Amino acid sequence: MKVLILNGPGLDDLRRLDSSFDKELTLDRIEEACGALCASYGIDMTFRQGDVVRELFDWVGRNASEFDALIINPIGYYSYEAYETFEKYRSAIKVLAHLKKPVVEVHISNIFRRGAHLIEPLREPDAQIGFICGLGLHSYLLAIESIAQKANLKGSAS
Repeated sequence: MKVLILNGPGLDDLRRLDSSFDKELTLDRIEEACGALCASYGIDMTFRQGDVVRELFDWVGRNASEFDALIINPIGYYSYEAYETFEKYRSAIKVLAHLKKPVVEVHISNIFRRGAHLIEPLREPDAQIGFICGLGLHSYLLAIESIAQKANLKGSAS
């Protein structure tokens, strides 16, 4: 099982986020925790972050055959430009979901508290798309747990 964890614009510096869970949270800490959990399930993880829209689209589109599931945190800041950015690669994510590859959208912060008028979760009724927000680092970990359970994987802690 191979999982791509993709982090979009603004997530390189998590100090911008209003996170009540962990003021010292960094993308490196998230990657480390995700890597450890994936390893416990025998999942091969690729973890990426990018601020360039074309690059994000290419990672999803070009590499679709190389992974079995996608966890995506599309953006780390809420602005009109961020909304435009997200819209450009939203369609690529929907294509993956229609290929029956699980997609879990995660957000560190509760997007419904602020910025809800700019960002909406992906909605594809016939696709395998999940959504987790507002749980800090645990948003990512729950996404990994969900994918592992869907694939009937047993963790080393199980």
